[in-house]
Amino acid sequence: MKPVLVIGGYGTFGSQVALELAARDIPLIVAGRDAKKSTKFAQQLGPAHRGLFLDVSQRESCRSAMQDRPVVVNCAGPFRHFDPSLLELCLETGCHYADIADDRHYATLVRECGEQFAAKNLAAVYGCSSLPAISGALGLEMQQQCPRAPEQIRVTLFIGNDNPKGLAAVSSLVEGLGQPIPAPQGTIKCFFDRETVPLPPPFGRSIVFNFDSPEYDLFPKLFGTGNVRVKVGFELTFGSYVMHMLARAHTGYSPRDAQWITRACQFLRGWGCSGGAVMTEFFFADRSTCRAAMLSKTEGQKMAAWPCMLVAESLAKSVPVRSGACTAYEFLGAEPLLAQMVAAGFELHTVPTEARVNG
Repeated sequence: MKPVLVIGGYGTFGSQVALELAARDIPLIVAGRDAKKSTKFAQQLGPAHRGLFLDVSQRESCRSAMQDRPVVVNCAGPFRHFDPSLLELCLETGCHYADIADDRHYATLVRECGEQFAAKNLAAVYGCSSLPAISGALGLEMQQQCPRAPEQIRVTLFIGNDNPKGLAAVSSLVEGLGQPIPAPQGTIKCFFDRETVPLPPPFGRSIVFNFDSPEYDLFPKLFGTGNVRVKVGFELTFGSYVMHMLARAHTGYSPRDAQWITRACQFLRGWGCSGGAVMTEFFFADRSTCRAAMLSKTEGQKMAAWPCMLVAESLAKSVPVRSGACTAYEFLGAEPLLAQMVAAGFELHTVPTEARVNG
């Protein structure tokens, strides 16, 4: 069994991946820029695991951690600031790679390295999180029921208020506020274009806004549509409107701006739920629609990290793998991915094509 190097392994999402892998007796190297936190968290996982210092921006730091050819799982961020260095080191050292990135630019970098990974019989599995792993799997599940091409697709990420908000995730959102998003149907803006979406119970109808994500590049070819909208919204509607107003105010927010927003989020913890949902909707020319959603009433961050854990487990156990760059739903298969999530206690909701558009 290969060890798994979890970069950012004590963070919001990385800790979820590490906890689940450790529960499956997979040896872990918990890595991050704080050696004390890495070591302490690894010790909490058990004697088979160790912690170490690693800074993704320092090439030699990464090379040293990868000398035993572990499976590399990147849960650090924000991904929009990364270059291909880590991917190049995986190719150099012969390591399989996986990440939780929903950053569109970084997903493109991984795909651009796809032929090199395939030539070395290595896998580079990107976007192993809510977007695009779960959203894409939901879409492929619906495609089995609705084989015709949809006229439009809408993807929604819903975040419960009591979920921990890590600085990397907040930075990724804040730095994109108001920025243009190239979509198949034309340019739109991040956190503009309010819509109301019908999420399954207990969340119900929710206000959401535009978000940049790899689906804009992946879904037109995957599902044969020229109109893709990715939306995000918070359980605390006030928070969604605050992000919208910041987007309207001006563009060009920095990581420093994200720090005070992250601190403000801490004051709101304890209100609402810790759950979350991902929903993919197909809209057809005859005004019919098909919906599928995966949700968790609690521990929404755990649900978001689950595809990454499943991919890392498969790579660590040396299960015959698909080489080259691919998404989690391509690597694992959409149906097995969703089935394993349901078996873990997450809820899958589907609405047949007879339902009419009401959002």
